[in-house]
Amino acid sequence: MMADKVEKFSEVMDQFRSYIAFSKRFYGDEIKLSNVTPQQGRTLMYIQANPGIIQRELADNFHLRNASVTNMLKNLERDGYIERKQDEKSARIKRIYITDLGKQQVVEIEKKFDAILKKLSERVDEGLIDQLLPLLKELNKEVRK
Repeated sequence: MMADKVEKFSEVMDQFRSYIAFSKRFYGDEIKLSNVTPQQGRTLMYIQANPGIIQRELADNFHLRNASVTNMLKNLERDGYIERKQDEKSARIKRIYITDLGKQQVVEIEKKFDAILKKLSERVDEGLIDQLLPLLKELNKEVRK
């Protein structure tokens, strides 16, 4: 009985991996003409919504290793999309802010993300989404216990 449950869960995970791989390719193909990667775009949008965020908070939010976030932030700063400023209370903390150039990029990336979501949603029956969403929410609750 337990082995059957494990096999089913393994198949669920395989389906998630397949969907995620497809999504990454789809987003990557759609954003090829952009100046930033999809992950950089999501990061810029998050920084804009959370000015003064610190690197650790970004890593936690996106479930990324600190080293990955460090490299991405270096590139975004080098390209003029963000700036890091020293915290007023602690010299060890750098706060991250989006620049005007970064804000312009966010406008473009939001347009592209909206277009991508529209294309993807046109491929999927709304009834299926209505069934899947509560199940995914419940699954996320269960695995985080």
